[in-house]
Amino acid sequence: MTLATAIEAYVALKRSLGAVFTAQEAILRAFARTLGDIPLEAISAEACSTFWRGTGPPTRFWENKHQTLRGFFNYLLSRGHLAASPLQEPGPRAHRSFRPHIYSHHELQRLLDATVTLTSTRFPLQPLTYRNLILALYGAGLRAREGLRLRCCDVDLSERLLSIWDTKFFKSRLVPIGTDLCVTLETYRKAREALPKPTGSRSAFFAARSGDAISLQQLEKVFACLRQHAGVRRPETDRWQPRLHDLRHSMAVHRVIAWYREGVDVEARLPLLATYLGHVNVSGTQIYLTMTPELLTEASLRFERYASVGKEIAHD
Repeated sequence: MTLATAIEAYVALKRSLGAVFTAQEAILRAFARTLGDIPLEAISAEACSTFWRGTGPPTRFWENKHQTLRGFFNYLLSRGHLAASPLQEPGPRAHRSFRPHIYSHHELQRLLDATVTLTSTRFPLQPLTYRNLILALYGAGLRAREGLRLRCCDVDLSERLLSIWDTKFFKSRLVPIGTDLCVTLETYRKAREALPKPTGSRSAFFAARSGDAISLQQLEKVFACLRQHAGVRRPETDRWQPRLHDLRHSMAVHRVIAWYREGVDVEARLPLLATYLGHVNVSGTQIYLTMTPELLTEASLRFERYASVGKEIAHD
């Protein structure tokens, strides 16, 4: 099989699975133009490296090219078209000045407490709505749009499941939720019965006064007010202030910290976390695992425990 033929088959597969794949397709076709329509066995490690590397320090574009080639060669390996990948690992890591804000549990509580400031005579349910929406985004690790697109029929509290449909990467998934979150959502669900349901059971679960879905713009506006009222902020010199999406980052980091404290195999659990968050692969989840002081402490304690056990074994 030649390179061009393999790329056509790979792109067709991705399209059939519902992936947009526009940027990746452009990268693969540029790869084919650079190397020519050669047999797959003739692709060398040097040719791959020359293609994805540029000059100067690594960039996000380097990363995108390397990740696209990794997916392509993994596809070829799984189909038996190649015996080994010519792609050198690990891939490039671009410097990132941006770091997500990992909310502490105390900051999360202050944000929730701040929802009482949303009291409105026109929309008495507003404080409870935003409190539960924030809890769902954090507790279930949802993207903001996923939480806003939840319909009443997507929230199965008897089974403690949220159905997330056609989200990022055109994937759908079932998200199990904990007992505490289930109880608080049940309280909200009962209160939400007082609001209109324009499309019946397919109406928005987290609804505005009209019963329609809350817009992302409105949610971000309200969240900014809650964050300011709660005093959750970074130094004024920082370019970025804590974001709504950082609730998702925080959930992932807090889960890993909990696993460290429980003494479980964190590396073995990461694929489970990736599936829960709706990521295509583990590398997408690793981006969320910002090394906070708390996470670093737990990782260091784990290392110290392993090191002490190793010393004991050596002495024995």
